Amino acid sequence: MYREHQSTSQTGLKMKLCDAIARWCAEIRTPFVAGIPAAGILDIAESLAKLPGSPVPFVLTRHEEGAAFMAYSYAFHARQPAVVMASKAPGSTNLAIGVAGAFIESLPMLVITQQASNEHDRLEAFEEVDLAKLFEPITKWSVQANNPKRVMSMLNEAYRRTLAGRPGPVHVALPCNFMSCEIEEPAAPSTPRAATRICDEQLEPIVAALRGAERPLIIAGGGLPARCEGSLLALAETLQTPIVASWLRKPVTDAHPNLLGIAGIGGSPAARTAIAQADVALVLGCRFSEQMTEHYHMHFAQGARLIHVDLDPAVIARVFAVAFGVVADIADVLPQLREAVAASSVPLAAARRTWLARLQAEQAGYRKHLDAQATPPPAIGGREVVRELRRALPRDSRLVLDSGNYLHWAEQYFPVTGAGQFHYPTSGTMGFGIPGAIGAKFAHPDTLVCALVGDGGFAMTMGELETAKRLGLGILVVIINNGMLGHIRMRQDQRFGRNIGSRFTEQHFQHVPRAFGMLAEEADSPESLRRAVDRAVARVRDGETVVIDAIVTDELAPGPLEPWWKA
Repeated sequence: MYREHQSTSQTGLKMKLCDAIARWCAEIRTPFVAGIPAAGILDIAESLAKLPGSPVPFVLTRHEEGAAFMAYSYAFHARQPAVVMASKAPGSTNLAIGVAGAFIESLPMLVITQQASNEHDRLEAFEEVDLAKLFEPITKWSVQANNPKRVMSMLNEAYRRTLAGRPGPVHVALPCNFMSCEIEEPAAPSTPRAATRICDEQLEPIVAALRGAERPLIIAGGGLPARCEGSLLALAETLQTPIVASWLRKPVTDAHPNLLGIAGIGGSPAARTAIAQADVALVLGCRFSEQMTEHYHMHFAQGARLIHVDLDPAVIARVFAVAFGVVADIADVLPQLREAVAASSVPLAAARRTWLARLQAEQAGYRKHLDAQATPPPAIGGREVVRELRRALPRDSRLVLDSGNYLHWAEQYFPVTGAGQFHYPTSGTMGFGIPGAIGAKFAHPDTLVCALVGDGGFAMTMGELETAKRLGLGILVVIINNGMLGHIRMRQDQRFGRNIGSRFTEQHFQHVPRAFGMLAEEADSPESLRRAVDRAVARVRDGETVVIDAIVTDELAPGPLEPWWKA
C-alpha cells in the first residue's frame, strides 16, 4: 500500500502529487476548479492557492451539482473543459446529474473525485463506494488510480480523451492518501489533433448530389460548433438551400432568411415540410434525438438521400439510412465542401429557388401567427417575459435556460444574432439555469448573461446566487413564477384531467436574493415588468447579480401537446 510522503523515485525532481495536480490545472487552462473542498481536495485547493499569480481559482459552490452545472455550461459556451472536484461518496454522487448532462450533450468536462484511502480498500470505509463504476455509464472514461506514480499520466490521458473525437466528460478517482505522496515531475498535457477531410472518392458524388437536388436541405445539429456559423451560412447561400436546426438549437442568426426554425416537439411547420419533402439532406452533427424526431415518428421522403457528417461513427445511420456517411470534424469539412461546391460544374437545379421561396413563405406565416399571440393585460405570461428580455438585453447577450414548459416561448420569442447565444440543456436538467449562467459568464465575461428559469428549477439551485455574488460575476436571473411544474401539469391535464404533485403554494422569490444582499424585484404586469427589466439590465451591466420574480398566469406553451409531425 502507498502511504503519505512515500517517494516514487530515487532520482530526478520531485513534487507532491497535490502540487502536480494544481500545476496541471493551470497548464490545461481550466478557468476554475469548482466544488466543495473536503478530504484530499483540501490539499489540491491549498496547492492551487500557492500557484504564482493564482491563475486557477477554486470556486466554492453551495452544492456539488452546481459545480458540475457550471462546468457543463462552460463547455457549451467555450467548447473547452473545466475541472470539477468532489470528496468521497456524498460529494461525488452529487456531481452525477451535471456530469450526465454533459455526457448527453457531448461536452467536455474533467471530473476528479476523492476516494477512501487505498489502505482501507473494500473494507466499507467511511464514504467508500466504487466511484469508477458509478461514473462509467455517464462518462467517456472512468477510472480509479491505484498508484500515485500513475496519477498524472492518467490525468493527461483524461484530458486527451475528453476532447478527442466526440467530446464528453471523463472521471478519475484518486485515493485521498495519495495527495502528499512525492512523484517525479510529470510531463505536460497535450491534445494532438489531425485535420479531417472528406475523401476524394466521396467528395465528388456528394457535391453532385447537393448541386443536383431540386429540394435540398441542411440540418444543423448540436454537434455543429458555433465558430462554424459563417461557413454554414456561406454554404447554404451558395447552394440556395434552407436550414433546419435540431431541437432547441440555434446554430445561426435567427435573422437569416434561409433558416426555417427548429425541428421536433414545438417546432416550426416549415421545418417539418422541408424534412418531409427534401430529396437530399446534408446532416451536420445531428443525432436525430427522440425530441427532434417527435418520438421517432419523423421520416424523410421515399428516395431521399442523406449525407451525414459526424465525429462519431456510431451516430451515422443509427436512426435513418444514409447515402453518404462522413466521419469527420465539421469545422474541417464545411470549408472543403463550400470550396468544392463553388468550383463544381454541375448546374444548380432551377427548381430549388421555388422550393426555398415556398418554405420561406410558410415560415413567415408561422412567425406572423406567433407575433399575434399575447396574454390579455393586465396580466403577463411567459411569452411577455421573453419578449421584454429580447427588447432590453444587448443583441449579443447569452440566454441560459433551465428546464420547463416556458422553454418553447424562449425558442420562439428570443431571436439570436449569432450561434452560441442560446443554451437549453437538452439533457432536460432542472436546476441548471443559475449555475449554468455562472459557467457561461466565465466563458464570456464581457457579455451579459441571463438565466431564464422556472420556479421549480430556481428553487433547486437558488443557493448558487450567493456563488455568483461572491465571484462578482454579475448575471441576470429571471424567474417564470406560475406556482407549478408546468410541463408536468400539462401532461396530467391531458391524461387524467387533474393535477397531483405539480402545484406549489404561493411563493415570492424576491426574498431569497435579498437574503444575500442582492437586488430583487417582483413583476406582475406589463408596466412593472418593463421597469424591472430596465433597472435590472442597468445594474447587471455594472457587475451586480439581479433577480426578477415574474408572476405569470398559468397559461402554458402549447407546443408539447400539439403534434408537430403529421402523417
